[in-house]
Amino acid sequence: MDKTTLKKLFQDKDKSVRLFCLKSILKYDMTDIDEFLMEALRDGRPEIVIAAMKASKESQNEEVFRMISAYLESPNGILRHEALHALNGRNYQFVKDALCDFLRKEEDTSLIATAIMVVGNYQAIEFVPLLKAFLEYNDDRVRSNAVEALGFINTPEVIELLKVLVNDSNNRVRANAIKALWEKGIRFGLNNLADELRSPNTRKRASAAYILGEIREERSLELLVGLLDDVSPTVRNRAVLSLEKVGSPRVISSLIEAFMREEEPAIRETIVSVALKLSVDVAMARLTEKYTRETNSRNRAMIIRCLGLSAIPQTLPLLAMGLRDSDARVRANAVEAVGLLNDAQAVELLLPLLNDPNNRVRSNAATALWKLGGTGAIVTLKQMIQSSHKQMRSSAAWALGEIGALQFNDVLQDLTADTDPDVRRCALKALAKVTKIS
Repeated sequence: MDKTTLKKLFQDKDKSVRLFCLKSILKYDMTDIDEFLMEALRDGRPEIVIAAMKASKESQNEEVFRMISAYLESPNGILRHEALHALNGRNYQFVKDALCDFLRKEEDTSLIATAIMVVGNYQAIEFVPLLKAFLEYNDDRVRSNAVEALGFINTPEVIELLKVLVNDSNNRVRANAIKALWEKGIRFGLNNLADELRSPNTRKRASAAYILGEIREERSLELLVGLLDDVSPTVRNRAVLSLEKVGSPRVISSLIEAFMREEEPAIRETIVSVALKLSVDVAMARLTEKYTRETNSRNRAMIIRCLGLSAIPQTLPLLAMGLRDSDARVRANAVEAVGLLNDAQAVELLLPLLNDPNNRVRSNAATALWKLGGTGAIVTLKQMIQSSHKQMRSSAAWALGEIGALQFNDVLQDLTADTDPDVRRCALKALAKVTKIS
């Protein structure tokens, strides 16, 4: 869109037209748009003003940001929030003054926490007294943000403040203080981590795990691996995420062992995701080894499912093994995982599964092949619909819902009159889904 067209459109005061214009500024990275922004900021309607604030990232006009800073005093909390984000990083003295004034007056703790981070991004000594004042605030989120903001400033006074905060009662405040000191090259407070890792307090252990990930030293690996067997899922998950930050492939074997012991599905998924990010080749070698030796079909199915969520091509050799597994649940997971790769070359791998004796495997194969453009899916589903086994008919209804094509509505309508209540229920759910998709 050219500026002339935009100017003509913007003369229309209709809200939807003006929003379209402001969004176009962002979409097309348009420049020289200050007159539109100032007009929009004077509009008064919150939606228009917010859109102008978002589009202001394309502006370098001081007057635009003077107008935005005035919204820090708006009675509308959403406008104050958007103004803070629009002013972030704007190095005008009047913006700094407005932010300081805002922090002295504001009562909304969420907005105070945001403003503190905006102030911290200046990394300016002039803000130290203001940030120090918030170290005594009654909201721990505000206090921890103040610590993080102070950590960006490099003065002897700040260093001494951070050393005191290493022993704060709040785990996030402690974590931010230790992290800030570490980033300044000061190894202070780390001796406390060993005690926190042994603490009966879950938050303390999780906080220690977080810090170990932030300092990103290989010496942290042994401590983090030890937390993979913590009694708390929160701590175990935090340990996995911190291992990702440290970024050492040598923990992959430990991660895979933890994966096999883990009972929480979400953590299992995170473990596989992290292992693959650390090294696809090493992770796949370890997972393939576990899969081929695993006698418990539930564990094999678990491996295949988590690999499917990654949707990366390097997983295909192991997924292909899953397609030939003796257990139907493993095969069904493998079919679904191969379909998620969205690789047309996988069609040949999936075709034999259309004749699988298991209803879930067949329906998954038909769904995946339809989405990959393979033939034979509909023939299989028609056969399943005509089956005397209700599980086959139910799975066919499910698959038609996943495919989401209106051309199969009549078939689903017929299945809503099936003699079996489970089939009828599946058909009704599928119809609802198809209608929603279309």
